[in-house]
Amino acid sequence: MKVSERLKTDNIDVWSKLLDHVFVRELYEGSLPLEKFRFYAIQDYNYLVGLVRSLSLAASKLGPFEASRKALEHAHFLATTEMRNYEELLKELGLSLSEVLQAEPAPTNQAYVDFMIATCATGTLLECLVALLPCYWSYREIALHNKDRLEGNKVDIYVRWAKVYLSDEYGAAVEEYRSLIDSLYETYGGSYEALKRIFRVATKYEYMFWSMAYNMEEWPV
Repeated sequence: MKVSERLKTDNIDVWSKLLDHVFVRELYEGSLPLEKFRFYAIQDYNYLVGLVRSLSLAASKLGPFEASRKALEHAHFLATTEMRNYEELLKELGLSLSEVLQAEPAPTNQAYVDFMIATCATGTLLECLVALLPCYWSYREIALHNKDRLEGNKVDIYVRWAKVYLSDEYGAAVEEYRSLIDSLYETYGGSYEALKRIFRVATKYEYMFWSMAYNMEEWPV
């Protein structure tokens, strides 16, 4: 079993909860209140800023050049194509980019981004990539698990958003990212227990992120 699959299997108790989170279920069915999706979009764009920074840190880590280049390619794709597409989505939701960037990250969002950046700043290249894996991979698996729900979904913006993660292009990107992690572990090794802990924490943050969006989480003061 490749290390990426092993990480998921060893954390399946948390991972499986992502697939049927109430936010995800309602989004794919089309019953999610638009204000919750709007809140999610604002928070997720700001999360993507942190993800780009984390991948840039990964690319600067000591390790094989090919791995660093791949990390930088993913950072570049997010910072250009992915975020430009997201900006079009924000416009459809009546949000300006300046408004979104000025929004305060919710507590869970802030904590998740801080976890990613801290891991990428202090950990190995492999540890950094593993910290970001649940984000990439879970969106693909959530989409595959819930695709039948889209058949009755009458909310066009939800359907278009979901279909991005069902696309062959996104699937190929996820498999490339997993293969990079598997190859690094096979060639250079590392502490599996450390990777397992990092993967588990990141998966928990993914679950918390959906809950944050559904509850439209705010700072208490």
